This record gives sequence, structure tokens and C-alpha cells, in this order.
Amino acid sequence: MRTKMMMAVACLGAAIGSAQTLETAVKVNLPYDTKVGNVTLAAGKYSIKEVTSSVIQISSDNRKGPSVFAIVNAVSTPGGERTNRTKVTLQEEDNGTYNLKGIWLEGQEQGFELE
Repeated sequence: MRTKMMMAVACLGAAIGSAQTLETAVKVNLPYDTKVGNVTLAAGKYSIKEVTSSVIQISSDNRKGPSVFAIVNAVSTPGGERTNRTKVTLQEEDNGTYNLKGIWLEGQEQGFELE
């Protein structure tokens, strides 16, 4: 099992207000089909926004794909340093599938890990 950091793209307009909140949607590009819980998101562009302090919503930007809600925990970045760009963490399983594991926000010392 491997974990890969994938850079998010098109973060324009992603105004992040505080270390623990996603005040507006963050745009990301998933390079692979990616599982979030039991839902598989096709590779492509998505918006991620915070619904509550422990729930995020991930929606396809083309409005044709699924929208999924996930339970998250706020976590500190490794070393407590600010993240230099918004990233998603994908974990590659032995069977070649990818799971969304975390979201790291540009300029913040914290991100979100999916439960």
C-alpha cells in the first residue's frame, strides 16, 4: 500500500479563512478514479467544501458526476509547517484503486483526514 501526494489544480478563488475551515469551495483535479467511502469518483475536476466542522462535500464540477459527503478530522501538517499549496492525499491499494485520505490547504498548518 502506497500513499501519494497529488497536487490540486485550479485553486483560484479558494479563499481559506482559518486553519480549520473551508469557507469556500476548493477546486481539485483527481488524476485517477478515486474512492471516497463506497463511492468511486471518476478522474476529473471536483469542488470540495466544508458542510460542518466534521463533514465535507465533494462534487463533480461538470454536475454530471456524483456528489459525496465524507466525515473528516482536522489534523496538523507534518512538522507543523504551513502547506505551500493545496493538495489531496491519495492512497493506492494493492489492487490499483485509489482512496482519498486527506486534504491539505494552502497557507494552513492544518488539513483534513477522512475517517
